[in-house]
Amino acid sequence: MPLLKSLRQPLSQACGGWPLLHWVAGIALLLRLLVAFGSEQIWHPDEVFQYLEQGHRLAFGYGTIPWEYRYGIRSWLLPGLIAGVLAICQRLGLGDPHFYIPLIQGLTCLVSLVLVYCAYWLGRQLVSEAVGRVAAVLTALWHELLIVAHKPTPEIFGAYLLVLALTLIVVKGQRGSAVLAGVCCATAVALRLQYAPVALVLIGAASYYWRWKQIAIALLSGLAVIAAAGALDAYTWGFPFASYYHNYLYNKVYGVSLLWGRQPLWTYPLLLAFNSGGVFLGAIAYSLIRKPPKPWLLMAMVASVVIPHTLIGHKEYRFIFVAIPLCLLLTAILLVDLAQRFSQRQSWLRFLVGYLTVCSIAGVLVNTRLLSRSDTLQASLYLNDAPRVESVLNLHSVWFNAGGYYYLHRDVPLYFAEHLPEQPIDFADHFSHIIVKSNHAPIPGFEPIAQFDSATVLANHQDGPYQLIETDPRIPLQGGVDGIYEPRITPRF
Repeated sequence: MPLLKSLRQPLSQACGGWPLLHWVAGIALLLRLLVAFGSEQIWHPDEVFQYLEQGHRLAFGYGTIPWEYRYGIRSWLLPGLIAGVLAICQRLGLGDPHFYIPLIQGLTCLVSLVLVYCAYWLGRQLVSEAVGRVAAVLTALWHELLIVAHKPTPEIFGAYLLVLALTLIVVKGQRGSAVLAGVCCATAVALRLQYAPVALVLIGAASYYWRWKQIAIALLSGLAVIAAAGALDAYTWGFPFASYYHNYLYNKVYGVSLLWGRQPLWTYPLLLAFNSGGVFLGAIAYSLIRKPPKPWLLMAMVASVVIPHTLIGHKEYRFIFVAIPLCLLLTAILLVDLAQRFSQRQSWLRFLVGYLTVCSIAGVLVNTRLLSRSDTLQASLYLNDAPRVESVLNLHSVWFNAGGYYYLHRDVPLYFAEHLPEQPIDFADHFSHIIVKSNHAPIPGFEPIAQFDSATVLANHQDGPYQLIETDPRIPLQGGVDGIYEPRITPRF
């Protein structure tokens, strides 16, 4: 088999670059776009309300304001970038969710290809040409990378930047590599402060691969980015590095993050094992017992993201996203070593490759719910085009799973069940449209106008004007925070 022969090809026989690498990246992009456009699901509420919604609010002037943006614990760096894209769309007359949603998804999918190219060059430089090729293929097809490729969050973008910085350090590029590596590393930390230990490992790697002049250039470039992040906080929140200070203050000192639960120490190893069918833990264990040269740098980076996050009480798998492409590189090393050791017995390799393929396909189908589309998100997009939309009540879902104004894109009151007063009210006097579950009892004065599986859109028989409810629908209350703490910032937006 040509693939198996290429796995056993030593670096000395490899060409200057893999001719099929661009084809692998093209297939990766196609698969990512199919997942992005074939499904419309919220991976985690933060992806919409912490970043996309805030970018929409900055670009169009209205949107939901979660507690993080009232207490100043988020940097405007990522929402600002999103807002820039949305503002350009608006300037071109394309400020419609049916256009800007797939545009942002497509752009983020395109950015995600950096992992495919970096996996190849890292595998090739650290081990062999064969490892680089296998790593590129694994990165192109792995389900966890396909599912989130169109999600613009700090964890995901930070992972891309850190892997790119590692590649620039290891491959020893030409002039400008030090500047770019420093910018990538510092930007990843600016996006997610918890990635700072990974950045320290990269600094250690740079001291091994680079001369002091290159290290100094990278450090100065990184410091410039950190200073810019501090200046951005000063402009948006009132003083330098406000979001990072408040993030630590509220989540660590006050323990606000524990409102969403405390998980045991073994959570991350268990999640890595579960989502890879046990392959990632096997690859890590093999790397520890492998004959030299051992992939110490890759293992150090995995440890630098998993161990510090393990010490934090509230754990979510997305927090250690950068460990996934690194574990895929370790898996590529395992595959190639097996191919070289059992050159005459290829059954083991075929089994492992098939097992990885099944894990990836099953992961995509399960995590995207068979490429389905969220009923609430479809209902919100429908109301974007519907006539006479003046006041919306969503009884189908909670506010953080409804897509907000990023999907609705109508400057009208958007209410949820938590906004309704304790005393019964006549819905016909307050709302032009209501989103309910399909089995909801009929509401006097309303008739169904659209159906999206479990969600039904109802329209009011009568025209407005509609009475506003006293509660501000764009400022959702956060239990455990509101009424307990007071904001310490001076928000510009």
